[in-house]
Amino acid sequence: MTFAAWILASLALAQATLGPVPAGALRVYLVRHGQSFSNLEPAPDLPADQLDRLTDLGHEQSRRAGAALRDRGVALVLSSPAGRAKATAEEIRAVLSAPPVPVEPRLRPLALGRSADGKPLDWDRRIAEWKAGRDPTPDGGESMEQVGQRVHDLLRSLARERAGRSLVLVTHSEVIGALVGRIEGTPPAKRYPPQAKNGSITAVEIGGDGTVRLLFANQAPAEAPAAAH
Repeated sequence: MTFAAWILASLALAQATLGPVPAGALRVYLVRHGQSFSNLEPAPDLPADQLDRLTDLGHEQSRRAGAALRDRGVALVLSSPAGRAKATAEEIRAVLSAPPVPVEPRLRPLALGRSADGKPLDWDRRIAEWKAGRDPTPDGGESMEQVGQRVHDLLRSLARERAGRSLVLVTHSEVIGALVGRIEGTPPAKRYPPQAKNGSITAVEIGGDGTVRLLFANQAPAEAPAAAH
């Protein structure tokens, strides 16, 4: 399935009734963090820690994601270490009355790395490589393939620990795109741009045999209700 087909199919998938979590399986709702100041165009002239905060809209998107996930048997919300993700996770946790949010390092953003001359790479340089059909692993950085692998490994680990439950993982657009691309067999370089909207929900299920399948993708609760249980 191409990324374009994934996006077109996501709304139809989201309308399907998921039903209870199958015995021995784990259901995971991946939520992209709400809008942050770093997502604004142009980005405000602020220090990095100030850019890594939710806007008022980002807080609202996070609460809407929490409301869409209410009554789905969510046992725990986990978060990327980034401030914008942790703030999103806290909004969702409050709506769901869930336990305190653990930080999960494997949900972190993609590491951009450094160029051959040791200078930090930026998103423009990384995007140029993906557009050219390459998915390199720069010094100190990660490829999209590696990001998809680390999240895939996390899901399988969680499935062994929490079978029969539902979890929420708050993370980043490229992380969700890397995982979905891995599940769908999309070549790594074509997993970018990942398309996940701020506050959107993507659902996957990990079976008892470790197989991960996509249930629906990139559904923004502000635009349509999330799938019924």
